[in-house]
Amino acid sequence: MRYDNLPIYKSAMDLCVYVETIVRNFEKYHKYTIGTDLRNISKELLFLIHRANISHTRVQIVEKLRNRCEDMKMLIQLAKELKAFRSFKQFEYASKLSVGVCRQAQGWLGKSAGVTR
Repeated sequence: MRYDNLPIYKSAMDLCVYVETIVRNFEKYHKYTIGTDLRNISKELLFLIHRANISHTRVQIVEKLRNRCEDMKMLIQLAKELKAFRSFKQFEYASKLSVGVCRQAQGWLGKSAGVTR
């Protein structure tokens, strides 16, 4: 099945690419600590979207996706508090992207609840 036409996939891909771009410019310490976490979770979101799209147990996977989105939002906030971002604009845009993925995951969960493939 195709997943690259899903709006949530496109949003998550934008987030993943953006995270890779900004983490590259983190200071060395943050790059290998919180930056690694941000990169890993952003990629995990993509993988979960793919799995949810092909799975017969979609609701459980979309719930995990939603929870990992919340983790991502918290990590972005933590990175801000640690002053890992080079500018407030980087934080703001990363937050906007992650909130968008979270909202779409919540919507997908609502539509998928009680529906299995």
